[in-house]
Amino acid sequence: MQNVNNWILGAFAALLAVGALYVTARAGHGVGYYGGLAMFVFCVLFILYLMKTTFDHQERAKH
Repeated sequence: MQNVNNWILGAFAALLAVGALYVTARAGHGVGYYGGLAMFVFCVLFILYLMKTTFDHQERAKH
């Protein structure tokens, strides 16, 4: 496993995403609500980016 850092960052981002949803659920309306949603979306996009880079590195290693 060459990309252990990506896995660790992905797990951390997943924890942050769950935490952001918790903040969103408890905040009601306002800055906390929209900030939690923004953080959740950012974390999901970051996890997808990490997956893409991991698979790109694996593909590049095959050739």
